Amino acid sequence: MARRTLRDRLEEHPRGQAARRRLDAFLATPLGRLAWAMYEVRLRDRALTLAGQAFIALVPLLVVIASWLGSTGGEALGDYLVRSFELEGDTADAVHTLFSRPPDASSGTSVLSLAILLVSVSSFGRALQRTYEVAWGLPARGRSRAVRGALGTLALLVTMTAVILVKNLIGGWPAGALLVVPVQLAVAIPGWWLLTRLLLNLRVGWWSTLPGAVVSAVAQVLTGWAGAVWVPRLIEHHSERYGVVGVAVALVSWLVVIGFVTVAAAVAGAWASSGLATYTGRWSRPQPSAGRVEP
Repeated sequence: MARRTLRDRLEEHPRGQAARRRLDAFLATPLGRLAWAMYEVRLRDRALTLAGQAFIALVPLLVVIASWLGSTGGEALGDYLVRSFELEGDTADAVHTLFSRPPDASSGTSVLSLAILLVSVSSFGRALQRTYEVAWGLPARGRSRAVRGALGTLALLVTMTAVILVKNLIGGWPAGALLVVPVQLAVAIPGWWLLTRLLLNLRVGWWSTLPGAVVSAVAQVLTGWAGAVWVPRLIEHHSERYGVVGVAVALVSWLVVIGFVTVAAAVAGAWASSGLATYTGRWSRPQPSAGRVEP
């Protein structure tokens, strides 16, 4: 059965004609086209899917990292998270318990752990790639699509790590408070520019993907700073209620926020590219859905 649109439902309403005219007037505006694009990509569903896939990939990733760090890797990882989020008391104990290695546990990374990690990261990458394709109105096809999608996911991980490292390195400088955000953006924008091109399988030009790269980079930096404030509170709140499980609940909650931001930034980037193309005519691209979808 075909999906019923908002306009289809308005047609069935007794006062649907008037509401439809107001809707058409709103959708004729740039903000209306952006709102409609968010509706068309099913923002909530895709955000929750990304959050779930990210959490499923995050757990085996942390396990593998802890194994690579050696017998005390879990403790080192727990210490890093406690220091990063400035956790104290029972909350810090819950994080240490979550990542500590049992005394009789075997060391090293098993083939099964690596296989689970690869499958989980691959699933997240496919969900992210499809999100960008839908935002830009592109079909899920093309030669080397899977390879470039995997490279785009790798570029995302590198970009996220680089932005975090910049904050840790520059934040302690005398003028670090003034420099850290500009430097983070200088690192994040090229990363998002490249990974957007890869996720779209090189079907959209460099100039067309630049607005989306800027939007996504700004969203990443702002979300990172917001996370530094809210994640400790989430961990403290949920760990007090649920113990060790509360740490996982807090991570899932914040990943949902990141999922919404990621999908919204992808759609907004396609919308911005379409708007700039309308006024400049310089941006070579297939017209993204955020700028051409018909209600």
